[in-house]
Amino acid sequence: MSRHSKHSNDRMFFTAKERADAGYSKTRKEVMGTDCFLPFGFCGLSLKAPKDPVVTPDGNIFDREAILECLLQQKLEIQAQQKKFDEQERKKEQRLKALDQEDELRQLEEFTRAEQGLLSQDLRHKRALEQAKSKQDGVPEKKLRKGELLKVDKSELRAKSFWTKEFTPTAAPTEIKKVDTTTRCPVTGKKLKVKDLISVKMDVADQKLLDQGGGKGVFCCAVSKNPIVFQQAVLLKPSGVVILESVWKDIVSKEMKCPVTGKKLKGEEDLLKLTTGGSGFSAHNDVEAKSFSMIRSATGDNRTQQGHLPRAGFAGLH
Repeated sequence: MSRHSKHSNDRMFFTAKERADAGYSKTRKEVMGTDCFLPFGFCGLSLKAPKDPVVTPDGNIFDREAILECLLQQKLEIQAQQKKFDEQERKKEQRLKALDQEDELRQLEEFTRAEQGLLSQDLRHKRALEQAKSKQDGVPEKKLRKGELLKVDKSELRAKSFWTKEFTPTAAPTEIKKVDTTTRCPVTGKKLKVKDLISVKMDVADQKLLDQGGGKGVFCCAVSKNPIVFQQAVLLKPSGVVILESVWKDIVSKEMKCPVTGKKLKGEEDLLKLTTGGSGFSAHNDVEAKSFSMIRSATGDNRTQQGHLPRAGFAGLH
C-alpha cells in the first residue's frame, strides 16, 4: 500500500508539505491573546492613556498632542513630495523645449542646404551615402594591403555592450505621481483634518491604575460609573461626554438631554460610536493573525522562538 502524500518523501521534487516543514513559502497562523489588543480609551498612536483625548469622525481615540504631531508630519512629507513633483515637471518641460528647439534647428539646416544647392543628385554622392550607412562599427574604411592584419577598434563595440558595466545604460528614474495633499487618519486611512477632531471628557474609574500607566477598565461611563472594558461606548457630541450604549437606550434617548451638562440633543446625529476595546475572545473580535513568509531567515526564527508577548502566549509573527 502506498504512503499518504504528506508522508511521501521519496520524490524527485519538494512537495508543499515539505516546503512548509522547512519554513519556505508558508503561511503561519497565531492566536493573539488579550494583551495584543488596545484597551478602551487608549491612544492609537502612543498606545497609552491620553492626557487630552480627542475623537475622529470614525470613533478612533487619540491623544491631541500625538494626532497633531502625526498630521504635521504628514503635511511636511506632502510638501517635500510636492517639491520633488514640481522639480520633475519643470525638468520635463525643459526637456520638451530642448527637443522642440533641436527639431526646429534640424529643419532649418535642411532647408538651408536645399536652398544653397548643397544636396546633389550625383551618383557619387549616393554611393558615398550608401557606403556610410553600410559601414560596420570598428572596421576601417580603407582596404587592407596584402599581408596586413585587420585592426578593429573595440571601443565602439564596447560602448554598445550590455555586459560592460562602464557603458551599461541606466534605468530612468521612477516618475513621481501627482501628490495627494490631504492628511489622513493613521488608523483608517480616511481623510482627516484638525477641525474634524472632537474633544472628549473621559471619566476615570481607577485613578491609581491611571497613574501607573493605565489598563483595562481605567475609564468608566459618566452616568452608571461602570468600567468600560469591551462594551460599546458612545460619545455625546454637544457635551463630549462618554456613556455606555445601554445607558443611551435606557435613559438618555428618552429625555434627549445630556445627563451631565444638561445640553439638548437633536437625535442620532449627535451620537458617535467609539472604537471598542479588544479582547481575547473570538466572538468579540478577530483574534487570529496570519503571516506569509517566502524565504526563511535566522532573524525570523529567533523572533519566533523568543516571542514578543510571552504573557499572552503569543509567539510572534515574522
